[in-house]
Amino acid sequence: MLHYQHLLQPERFYPAEPQSLLAATEVDRTRIVQSAPVRRLQQKTQVFPLDVKASVRSRLTHSLEVQQAGRQIIFAIRQMKPSDWPEQVVINLIEMSCLLHDVGNPPFGHFGEAVLREWLHDELHSLFTVSLAAPASEQWQKILAPDLCSFDGNAQSLRLVHSLQKLNLTLSQLACIIKYPRVIDESVIATDSKIGVFISERHLIERIRDVLQLPAGVRHPLVFIMEAADDISYCIADVDDAVDRHLLTVDEVIRFLTQQVDDDTRAYLQPLLDAALLDEQGFFPHLRYLLTNDWVQLAAESYLQHKKDILAGHFVGHLLEREHPALNVLNALKRLARQSIFGQREVESLELSGYAAVRGVLLTYSELLALPAAIFRQLLSGEGHHRYQHALRLCHRLSRRHVVAYQKATETPDPFFQRPAEQEWYYRVRLLLDFISGMTDTYVLEEYRLLNGWV
Repeated sequence: MLHYQHLLQPERFYPAEPQSLLAATEVDRTRIVQSAPVRRLQQKTQVFPLDVKASVRSRLTHSLEVQQAGRQIIFAIRQMKPSDWPEQVVINLIEMSCLLHDVGNPPFGHFGEAVLREWLHDELHSLFTVSLAAPASEQWQKILAPDLCSFDGNAQSLRLVHSLQKLNLTLSQLACIIKYPRVIDESVIATDSKIGVFISERHLIERIRDVLQLPAGVRHPLVFIMEAADDISYCIADVDDAVDRHLLTVDEVIRFLTQQVDDDTRAYLQPLLDAALLDEQGFFPHLRYLLTNDWVQLAAESYLQHKKDILAGHFVGHLLEREHPALNVLNALKRLARQSIFGQREVESLELSGYAAVRGVLLTYSELLALPAAIFRQLLSGEGHHRYQHALRLCHRLSRRHVVAYQKATETPDPFFQRPAEQEWYYRVRLLLDFISGMTDTYVLEEYRLLNGWV
């Protein structure tokens, strides 16, 4: 059984001055809000890549909306039942996990994730063969290569804030951003088949589990609230942005919703639609307000209803998975987005540009993965070689922070890796993924143009 007195701890991975739990979470807030990954979210769009309209949501404005929804759920839980947790601490943890939940997303969001995974599946084996000039070990084939090929934005978020930015957040805060608490070589009953923690962060997840007394494969309970806040925020926001971009009209949205739901849901929805149409501030702000209030209440009710199973580590669903008219509307909005937005020519055209840019940058920088380890290290140190002038200049463009993380991870043999050469190459691939996944939409396009001589 999980207990909040164990789950809420001020301890950090790296030694730090002792602090109270509240003071530690306040320090986390400062570090997160002022961090570069959060700032970069303003240059990553939520649905429409490369959009210059301020009214269309960026990943940053989306994350701020998720943060507010998470805060509302916590307050709703308190109103329904006195909580046995320190409320301000929990608010800090929830709000900051909501703000961080998308920081690991690559350029072009989930589409960019798919491009990275596709490229890794296509190219990783041949690059390994060229660089190492040796057959891959069983560990590489069964664990290390699948770990790299399972690139996921959530796992990258954990790596970004801990291993790359070294924010040294509390272990409780880090646990609250891990949606899929599973490393690839673990046989655990997780909330999803996804890999939520890379091999490179396995020591971190072990420490989190030890200090917070979290069994393998079990989420921190507050993650369910963060996930519900994300669902509440994006389902209507995506449709709102599509109307703003004239891909949909309000009439089309109303028609879709009223046709896609059953009679009971229509009876619930119609008064909300009528009120929203009459509101002076606009249709979507009012409809969003009304629906969000109901979704927040339902998420809070669901948390309290399933609290026993959540704390027992048995709950593997989602807080908004239940029968209710408001949730039927939420699911209808998701269907509308899938059917009427993401397949639009305008969106797909932007994604095709993103595909070309991400694949093109990967192709050029993969030259560094084909090098022998000794040559690559020599180039990183700035020692040129007449045969590798192009690779040398690519090394100069790598983020210094990412290079330092690579050097630290490869400076001494790690007993986990059966072959030192595979340890080095694993982290070299991570270095490239860290660099490219950290780019914004515009940055990756600019880099692609530069590498092709178009500037």
